[in-house]
Amino acid sequence: MTVLINGSPKHSGSASGTLLDILKGHMRAEPAMTDLHGPEPGTESLKTLAEGDVWIFAFPLYVDSVPSHLLACLTELEPLAREKQPKVYAVVNCGFYEGRQNRPALEIIENFCARAGCRWCGGVGTGGGGALSTLAKLGKGPAGTVDAALRELAENIGSGSRQENRYVTLGIPRLMYKLAGEMGWRKMIKANGGRARDLDKRIT
Repeated sequence: MTVLINGSPKHSGSASGTLLDILKGHMRAEPAMTDLHGPEPGTESLKTLAEGDVWIFAFPLYVDSVPSHLLACLTELEPLAREKQPKVYAVVNCGFYEGRQNRPALEIIENFCARAGCRWCGGVGTGGGGALSTLAKLGKGPAGTVDAALRELAENIGSGSRQENRYVTLGIPRLMYKLAGEMGWRKMIKANGGRARDLDKRIT
């Protein structure tokens, strides 16, 4: 059984969830799904993972690494991974424009597999995480590059094949992504009672 694991700290509306939905749509067999939103895997998550022979992690890049709560979960999951020896894939997203920024996080999952004695099978790193959920709803369009990478990943999962890590970004110009992000920050700070010019302040 294949298990899709949402490792975002967000309980809803995450880019990780969006990526898993796209991936699931390309898979031949219906996968099981679970989430790791906190520092410890719950009883139901452990039960689901124990029944899986393929684990697919999806999570956001935090400070060039895996989110701290997910690192804690990986520590807890190490004995189970050593016992079950699942094939492991990962999909990492980041707010940077370039998908290659996710390389360190994918390497961490690969190192987890080496320590636990399970098989690392590769993954996908996507840039433009801040716009993924919105653009994915519009259809393939600007998210077509991400869709193609996840389609390829689904095919490899279905055949049990290993793949080289693939890094992609959205099909929009870097400048457009930057401007949209800045507009979003200004809107957010105003909604929380701040001023747009406060975004330029430096903490000393």
